[in-house]
Amino acid sequence: MKKKIVLLTLIGLLAVGGVVSAASLWGTYKGFPKVRLTLGGQAIATQGTPAINLQGSTMLPLSALKSAGVSYTYDAKKQTVDLKPAGANLVKLTEDVMALGGDGITLTDIEGDLTAVVYYPSLYGFDDDWTDIDQIFKKLVPVGAVYMRVFYTDADAENMIEIKTSDYDKFLKGTITDDQLQQLWITSGPLFDDEEDSGDAETLG
Repeated sequence: MKKKIVLLTLIGLLAVGGVVSAASLWGTYKGFPKVRLTLGGQAIATQGTPAINLQGSTMLPLSALKSAGVSYTYDAKKQTVDLKPAGANLVKLTEDVMALGGDGITLTDIEGDLTAVVYYPSLYGFDDDWTDIDQIFKKLVPVGAVYMRVFYTDADAENMIEIKTSDYDKFLKGTITDDQLQQLWITSGPLFDDEEDSGDAETLG
């Protein structure tokens, strides 16, 4: 299936940077100058087809919208893309995360990957808090970051729980099992180090 590209007027819709002033500044794609995309000043990668300058108009692939937190639906029969406002989505998701005990959502570039980060202060102990933390991960999936990361802070200790968004989405859709998901979590910090040292590793989910 050919990658679908949507033509957008970049006024009040997306804050994208890197407009080319020279035809070959970022290279070319099928004869058209590439356009560099940034989100909050950080470069974002696109899947397959890059953003290009087509006869003076900037063309963005749909994957760029997802990276910017804009959700959409595509109707192949009507050849129509329906965009959902990014601001409203992120505000609602942030409110939901805060209601679960998180401090909000921060989107940041970590080693070249857009990562959604939430800080969650310990309330009742990890076993009890995990229910809400797991719900936070579910809320972060629509943000569209490459990775989702929660910092679980307990007293002076900071523990990190991270997973690739696509892997967690597969679990939600039932294409991987909980046992398979357990192998994909990335954890660090005293909470998990102590468990590993004792041979009784913490199980997530």
